[in-house]
Amino acid sequence: MKLPPLTDQELKPFLAEGLWVAKLATRNEDGTIRITPMTYAVDDGDIIFSTWKNSAAVRNTRHDGTASVLIDKADQPYAGVHYNGNARVLDDDITAEQYGDWFQRYIGDYDQAVESYKFLVGLGIGDRAFIRFHPSRTITWDFAKIPG
Repeated sequence: MKLPPLTDQELKPFLAEGLWVAKLATRNEDGTIRITPMTYAVDDGDIIFSTWKNSAAVRNTRHDGTASVLIDKADQPYAGVHYNGNARVLDDDITAEQYGDWFQRYIGDYDQAVESYKFLVGLGIGDRAFIRFHPSRTITWDFAKIPG
């Protein structure tokens, strides 16, 4: 049985408004899979992640950009999206203001998000990195559409 999908009109607000945690799956150098839960942003159809530059997600993405992303709602009625595609580490300097634009919905507002990023960078425990995931295949589901 194929589950009823989210329509394109439903998927956009699901991704943009939800405070879900995305799971980024990348390939370790030994061929095993690593799944990393992270907050995310949507930018021109791509999924953006912010993490530490020395993280396994960044190392794996640099080694092999093949990745999958799962974003789902854990409460009933269940709904979500699973993407296959490619990821790349953004080597450009991402500003606190860009972080604020992307991640403010998790933190409260734009100014709080900017300050949060500055705080993270100022901790002195490592540099921040951003991963841009570009989906090539999309599967969605929406249990609310199952009759009964």
